[in-house]
Amino acid sequence: MQHPAGLALFDKPAVGDSEGTIVCIHGTLDRAKSFTRVARRLEHYRVIAYDRRGYQGSRGIGASADLPAHVDDLLQTIALVDRDGPVTVFGHSLGGVIAIMGGLAAPSSINALIAYESPMRWLIDDGPDWWRPNIGGPEAEAEAFFRLMTSDAAWERLTEAQRVERQADGPALVADLTMVRTIIPFTAEQLSTLSVPVTIGIGSKSDNPRYRSSADVITDAAPVARQAIVEGAGHGAHLSHPDGLAAMLRGAGLDRTKEMRGPA
Repeated sequence: MQHPAGLALFDKPAVGDSEGTIVCIHGTLDRAKSFTRVARRLEHYRVIAYDRRGYQGSRGIGASADLPAHVDDLLQTIALVDRDGPVTVFGHSLGGVIAIMGGLAAPSSINALIAYESPMRWLIDDGPDWWRPNIGGPEAEAEAFFRLMTSDAAWERLTEAQRVERQADGPALVADLTMVRTIIPFTAEQLSTLSVPVTIGIGSKSDNPRYRSSADVITDAAPVARQAIVEGAGHGAHLSHPDGLAAMLRGAGLDRTKEMRGPA
């Protein structure tokens, strides 16, 4: 299967009777294959993920700070799915913003949405912006971001080849960080029109209060929104807690309402 936009795809078929398809969208400085651990735990689901523009196998397309282009990539991915069951869209971090935009743009194509710890600083009073472009360029930006999101020790444990791979994603990272500061993806008023059930996921050990604040705004605004917790997880739940995240994806449901909202 080839993506119309030429994006690199990860496609795990369902085993036995299919319970549907889950389309995964990765966040900043990440890749489709980071969902491998979660996909293995979703045996009866087809799981499709793709390297977003400028990342890994999709570097040849080039990085893009055009957020609507990323939404179009998602909708083209969904169009590849044989509709033999419900389609759930799961977005991690920035991928969650793209997922919700997809739900607003094409609600008839998606049965359920999950956004896990997505940066939605425009919806909350987030204070001064911490990010300024790194004077060392995209490669230095990628290293600094990796150290910030994981640790200095994690960067030091990477092989030289792994560091080069991360640094090669620097232009896409800069594009991501730029577009979330120059584009308002949706407003609270637009969220009130969302008709696709959406689960806003948070890790119980998340160290960023912005994720909780954003989740509260969304679940207050969207009539079909709920929150769910991955116990013991931080931001990288798809890597550290695949069992808990897989359970959240299986339990997203197709008929969630505001009254059902609350920790899973």
